[in-house]
Amino acid sequence: MVVSESPQRRGRAIPHPPSGILLFLAVLLWAVASHCSAGDLAGQRRTYQEAERQLRAGNLTLFWKLAGQLEDYPLYPYLLHDYLRPRLWKVKEEEVRDFLSRYGDLPMAEDLRRGWLKLQAERRNWRSFLEFYTPQSDPVLACLQLKARMETGGDDLLLKDARSLWLSGKSRPPECDPVFALLKKSELYTPELVWERIGLAFEEGAVGLASYLARDLSTEDRAWVERWSATHHNPSKVLRNPGYADIPVARNILLHGMRRLARQSIDEAVARWSDLRDEYSFSDDERAEIDRVLAVRAAAKAHKLAKQLLDAVDNHRADADLLQWRLRTALADRDWATLLRWTEGDIPGAEALRGPWAYWRARALEATGDAEGARALYLLVAGERNYYGFMGADRAGIPYRMNHRPLPEDPEARKELEQRPAVRRAHELYLLGRSWPARREWHHALDRMTSYQMQIAAAIAAEWGWHDRVILTMAKAEAYDDLELRFPVPFQERLRDYAAKRGLDESWVYALVRAESAFMEDARSPAGALGLMQVMPNTGAEVAKRIGWRNFQADHLRRADVNVPIGTAYLKQMLERFQGNLILATAAYNAGPGAVQRWLPASDCVEPDIWIERIPFTETRKYVQRILYYSSIYDWRLRREVVPVRQRMAAVQALKPNLVAALTCSAEVVSSN
Repeated sequence: MVVSESPQRRGRAIPHPPSGILLFLAVLLWAVASHCSAGDLAGQRRTYQEAERQLRAGNLTLFWKLAGQLEDYPLYPYLLHDYLRPRLWKVKEEEVRDFLSRYGDLPMAEDLRRGWLKLQAERRNWRSFLEFYTPQSDPVLACLQLKARMETGGDDLLLKDARSLWLSGKSRPPECDPVFALLKKSELYTPELVWERIGLAFEEGAVGLASYLARDLSTEDRAWVERWSATHHNPSKVLRNPGYADIPVARNILLHGMRRLARQSIDEAVARWSDLRDEYSFSDDERAEIDRVLAVRAAAKAHKLAKQLLDAVDNHRADADLLQWRLRTALADRDWATLLRWTEGDIPGAEALRGPWAYWRARALEATGDAEGARALYLLVAGERNYYGFMGADRAGIPYRMNHRPLPEDPEARKELEQRPAVRRAHELYLLGRSWPARREWHHALDRMTSYQMQIAAAIAAEWGWHDRVILTMAKAEAYDDLELRFPVPFQERLRDYAAKRGLDESWVYALVRAESAFMEDARSPAGALGLMQVMPNTGAEVAKRIGWRNFQADHLRRADVNVPIGTAYLKQMLERFQGNLILATAAYNAGPGAVQRWLPASDCVEPDIWIERIPFTETRKYVQRILYYSSIYDWRLRREVVPVRQRMAAVQALKPNLVAALTCSAEVVSSN
C-alpha cells in the first residue's frame, strides 16, 4: 500500500510506525511539549528547530506531529515551504495552490512559485502554468508565460506583449523562440521595429545580435547595419570621411561612432566632431550630448583641451557629471577665476551638487578676495549635516549643527508593527541566526510601510540589537535626524580597546566600521571582503601573520573578535605608511595603498579638501568624505569633544618631499586650519 507523506489534518493517511518508534516519539513529543505552550515563543522556537531536523532526516511522521503544534508560530510557513520545495515533482497541485493562496506574499514563496512554474512548463501543463503565474523578472519565465498563452489559444494582447519582450538590446533565451516566430509573422513586425532593436543592440555593444537582426531587412538596409558595425569597430577610420547621406540612420551611426571615438582619442574625436557637427542636421540635443561626452572624457583624461571643452557646454545643458568635472578641472591648477565663473547663475544641473557647488564657490570667492561673499555661502552650507556642511562651518568658524531629533514615542504604532506577521517572522529568523532570510523578511515588511512606520520599525530593530537593519531602514525612510538610531555604538568595548591598542582615533574607527558594514558582523562584499571592517581574506592572512595571529582562517573574519583586531592592525599599517595622514590612510583602506600612491603629487603640496575632491574614483572620494564627517558625529555619539573635520585633515604631499616642499606644506596646513 502506498502511504501519503502529507499531514492527516488534510485528510490523508499517516503511516503507523513500529511500536519501538512509537515509544520514542511519545517521549520526544512529551519533552517538546513540556517546554512549549501556545504562547511560549522560546518553546515554539525549539520545537521548530526539532521539526527542521526531523524533516532533514526524512522522519516525516514526526515532522508533521511537531509541525502540527506550530500553526500559530510565525515561521510555520517556512516548514511547509521546506517540505514542499524539494517535493514539487510529486506533490498534488492543490497542496501548492493552498500554500500560495495562504502565503503567496511571503518572500520565500516566490522561490517555490518559480520552481512550480518551471515544472509545469517541462510537463507542458500550460493552463496550470498560467494559473500560478505572476509577473516575473526572469526572461525565461516571462517567455514561457507567452508560450503558455499561445498554446492555450492566445489573446488580444499576446503579440503586443511579445513585441515588448522582443524589443531588447540583449539576446533573449531560446524559450522565447516560439512566440517570437509568431510575432515575426504578424503585422507588428516591421522594419522600423527591427531598426529600433538594432539601435538598442549597438548601445549594448551586442554587434553580433545587430547583424543577426539585419537578416530581416532589405539588402539596402543590411548595408547600413554593416556600416554601423564597421563604425563601431573602427570609428577613427570611418569618421575621417564617412561620406554618408544626411538621413536618420546615418546620423545615428555617426553619433554612435563619436561616443566610441571619444573613449579612444580626444584629439581625433574633437577633430572629427568639428567636421561633422554642422555637416549633418543633428538636433540641438544630439549636438549637446556629444559636446558633453567630449568634455567629460577630456576632463577624465586630464587632456589639455579639457577646460576649453567644458567651457563650451551651455550651462543649461550641463548635467551633474559635467559640473563635477568642472570643479575638479578648475581645482587641478587652482583656477579660481574660472571656477567662480562656472559656479555663478542659475544652473539646472547644479541642484544635484548643491553642497559641493556652494562650498567650492565660497572657496573661489575667498581666494579671489571676496571674504564677505564667501562667509555668507559658508554659513548657508553649514546648515547641512554632511561633509560640505561641516567644512563650511569650519571655514566660517562656527560649531557644527548636529540637529539631532529623536523619534517620538508612539506605543500604538509600535504595537501594530510588532504584531505584523512579516516583522514577527523577521524577528524569529534573527533570533535563530538566519541572517539572510531574516533580512529578506525585514525588507519585505518595509515594502508595506510608510516612511514614519519605517522609523518606528527601525527603533524596534534597535532594541533587538539589529543595527545594520536600523541604519538601512532609516536611509530607506529618508529620515536622517535621529542620530542615535543612525549612528549606533555596538561592539563598544572591543572597538574602544583595539583603537586604544593600535593608537587610533576611536571615532574614526567607528566611522569606518559604519561605512564598511553598517555593523553587520557577517557582511560579505561582492569583491569578497568580510566582516565588520570588510577585510579581504588575503589581506587578513598577511596581517594575521604580521601580528602573530595563529591558525587564521578567512571565514573567521566574519567574527568581531577576529575582524576587529586584524582590521584595526591593517588600518594602523595604512596610517603609518602614509606618515600619519588620516585622509590618505582612509583612501588607502578603500582603494588600496597603490592607488593612493599614484594619486600623490609629484613634489608640491595640495590642500586636503582639494586633494579629496580630485580623487579619481568616485566611490573612494565619497567614502573619504563620509568617514571624515561620520568621525565628528561619532565624537558627539561617544560624548567626546567634537573634533572639527579640518583638524583631522592634513595637507597632501609626496611621501619623500624635498625640504622646500615640506616647509611649504607645513605652512599650508597652518593656514588651512
